[in-house]
Amino acid sequence: MLALFALLVLSDMFWGDETWEWSADNWPGGAYGFAVFLGALVPCVATLFMLTASRTDLKSWKAHKIRSFCCTLLAFVCGAAMLQLVSLIFNAQDSGKWGRGRDTPPSWVFSNYPWLWAVGLVSTVATAALLIALAVARDKRTSRAEDAGAPAPN
Repeated sequence: MLALFALLVLSDMFWGDETWEWSADNWPGGAYGFAVFLGALVPCVATLFMLTASRTDLKSWKAHKIRSFCCTLLAFVCGAAMLQLVSLIFNAQDSGKWGRGRDTPPSWVFSNYPWLWAVGLVSTVATAALLIALAVARDKRTSRAEDAGAPAPN
C-alpha cells in the first residue's frame, strides 16, 4: 500500500502541472479537450481492468498459463494507468487547501482552469453510461440467442 501511495505521489510530481500545461498548448481543444479524453479514458481503463482481473482465477492458471499471465499483466498495466489518471485528476482539483497545515498555492491547472474537473466528470459519467448501455444491449442479445437455441417446454 505504501508503494502505491509513493507511486501516486511521484506520478503527481512527474505528470502534474507539466502535463496540463502541455495539453493546454498542444492538445486539440486545449486542456478542456484533454479533460474530456481523460474522463472518457477512466471508465474504459476501469472496465478493462475488471475484465482482465476477473479472468485470472486459480483454475485458469493451471489450464491456460500464457493467457492467465497475459491477463494478469494487462490488469497490472491497467492498475498503473489508473494511478496516473487519478494523479492527473487530483492535480486538476488541487486548490491549495487540501493539506491540514498551512495553505499552499493552487496548482497551475486549477489556477487557470478552475472548472476543468467538471468537464472531466461529465465525460466520465457519459462514457460510463455508454459502456453500461452497451453491456445491457449485449446481455439482451446473448440472452435472446440462448433462448432461441433452447428447446421449447412440453
